[in-house]
Amino acid sequence: MPLTDEELMCRFRQQKDAALFTELTIRHQDSIIRQCQHYLKDSEAAKDIAQEVLIRVFTKADTFREGHSFRNWLRGIVHNRCIDHLNQDKTELHQDISSKIADTIEDETTTDQVEKPTVEILEELLDMISGQDKLLLLLKYKERWSVSTISHSLNLSESAVKMRLSRAKEKMQLLLLKYRPK
Repeated sequence: MPLTDEELMCRFRQQKDAALFTELTIRHQDSIIRQCQHYLKDSEAAKDIAQEVLIRVFTKADTFREGHSFRNWLRGIVHNRCIDHLNQDKTELHQDISSKIADTIEDETTTDQVEKPTVEILEELLDMISGQDKLLLLLKYKERWSVSTISHSLNLSESAVKMRLSRAKEKMQLLLLKYRPK
């Protein structure tokens, strides 16, 4: 009877046997690539990131906890690596998204509340919100993804995406109202 993924991973952690890791790779490589493609929408980038995921599985094997689901642990690594990849060129992405958010916030903020935010101010404010909020704002305003596409990509309902986008914009507006240049 073949070993489960969890058993293979636990044995690999103990023995550092490459054959055990190879078996895990054979079992999950296609799934990892599909998950990466789901996030990144780019098959070449997905293959590169899938290789990086496998390297992380190898180097982070000691963080796998016995008795837990290997697939869930692996899914977390894939998710985190894809999010990291999407956030990679942060400065450029911040500038693009900041200018789009500035227009949106300007439309939704009355002039007596705050002056029009600059791209530089918004870049500082983007550093103050969570990575998930930044990702949603990036996908919606920079990449111009529809709520439906974001919903499908992040495995969330459309109403959850709309609510999270609304909350992310509210956070940016509140931060902007409290902002005092240094």
